[in-house]
Amino acid sequence: MTHHPILASLAVATLGLATCADAPRQAAPAAPDSEPEARAGEADPAGTNRSQDAGAAPDLETIAAGFGDAVPAGETWLKVETAGKAAPYGLWHETVMPGETLEISHEADFALALDGAVVSGLAAEHSWTAPAEAGAHELVAFDTEGRRQVLSVFVLTPLDDGETVLEGYRIGTYPRNTPEGLIRLADAEALSTPVSPNFTIGQFICKQQPGHWPKFVLVTDPMLVRIEALIGELQQENRTGADSFFVMSGFRTPFYNTAIGSARLSRHMYGDAADVFVDVDPENNVMDDINGDGRVTRADAEFLYDFASELFTGSDAIPAGGIGAYGANAVHGPFVHIDGRGRAARWGRG
Repeated sequence: MTHHPILASLAVATLGLATCADAPRQAAPAAPDSEPEARAGEADPAGTNRSQDAGAAPDLETIAAGFGDAVPAGETWLKVETAGKAAPYGLWHETVMPGETLEISHEADFALALDGAVVSGLAAEHSWTAPAEAGAHELVAFDTEGRRQVLSVFVLTPLDDGETVLEGYRIGTYPRNTPEGLIRLADAEALSTPVSPNFTIGQFICKQQPGHWPKFVLVTDPMLVRIEALIGELQQENRTGADSFFVMSGFRTPFYNTAIGSARLSRHMYGDAADVFVDVDPENNVMDDINGDGRVTRADAEFLYDFASELFTGSDAIPAGGIGAYGANAVHGPFVHIDGRGRAARWGRG
């Protein structure tokens, strides 16, 4: 994700950063021959909201600068709550409307970095108000031990009922439940913005207007949790060396969905469905021989279907949804459909 140092330096005033913390303690009397401590309520040059119990205040900028590319997990994951819920992974995403305030909290103090710069010091609760302009921001909640939660926060472009084109990009008309807004991708660089440990937003874009920018897209949490859990379990059981799925079809605009003759109420239009397959051995835009029978056939889609069905049924942590198995045709190879509709649905398994 592109960092915006100018935005970051203005974040408190322009983007509405705020913290909620205990009132500072009164400074202790100065020891003989020592400089007096800062008076209670004075600005803390280290950016902290509470006095440290001992030693110098932590250098939050140094801590933030030391973050690598590894996805926070286990002991490196700071499990904060965002908008009242915990993210399912140490790398996740949030969507907000322009001007909407995002509340972030934890049982212990933490700081916030926005687009690479520390913008809010140590406190147990923070709030961030989205700017008026649509776009993506990297928000990192972290503590003095270096634990962190990384969030790709998408400020949505509002979508009004009856609006069929956004900046030249054809949306079409939703038959019902028009989304409040869509994720705006300004250019090709935005495609690499992560939405979870193993997926980027660019994997879900619609197949229309390939050379046009900006593009608009949606993904839902339930769908993404389901495919993330599935690829993770396949990796853990050594079923594949793939670090992600090939997403054959993710988000579809109503315009595109109608053009290809898909179901009128397809969940793809809401970013709640993905048609996926494993493609790493070899990488050729076709499903791998994942069942190990030496051929690539519908049986590989059915193997993935069965694997997913068993995984999803056996876990209360994975949202309910649909699974469908599909064979090859003249246009594509075998694949499975995964969605997050909120109830179990199965089809296509012979």
